[in-house]
Amino acid sequence: MEAAPKRELRINAVELLRQPGAVRSVEVTVPGGDLDVDHEALAGVIGVALELEALNDGIVVRGGIEAPWERPCRRCLKNLKGLARADIDEIYQVDILDEDAFPIVDGQLDLAPMARQVALLELDDERLCRDDCAGLCPQCGDDRNVGKCDCDTEVTDHRWAALDGLVLDD
Repeated sequence: MEAAPKRELRINAVELLRQPGAVRSVEVTVPGGDLDVDHEALAGVIGVALELEALNDGIVVRGGIEAPWERPCRRCLKNLKGLARADIDEIYQVDILDEDAFPIVDGQLDLAPMARQVALLELDDERLCRDDCAGLCPQCGDDRNVGKCDCDTEVTDHRWAALDGLVLDD
């Protein structure tokens, strides 16, 4: 049985296509599981706010998707929370003329696959607690944002060690 929020993302396109210029709004919150968004960063329901505008050859979908996320900073592992936002500007067509268009099948406009794609792309972004995050020391594991450690973290390539004693005459 199909969940109610996902059903709200299936629109009767025949009505809209009969009236070019007609506009319809769709606002719904959907649990990630209903959209098959199985992502470890997702921390709540996905908000979908779209406006559908009928054209002669399809339907333009504009609006946005919001998904709350929670994940560690990729450098220092501090736990972060936020709201991923993505703008939507897509086209749906019965006869696909644009290679990026989504299909209108059997007079139905299914917004769920598009919402799923956008949500997954936004949730996959790696996050930093701040742009200049120094991360963790690879030796002792101390947070280098809090203080310095005395570890030697200089990276040396032993393949070039024979050249260390080389003195060049000018």
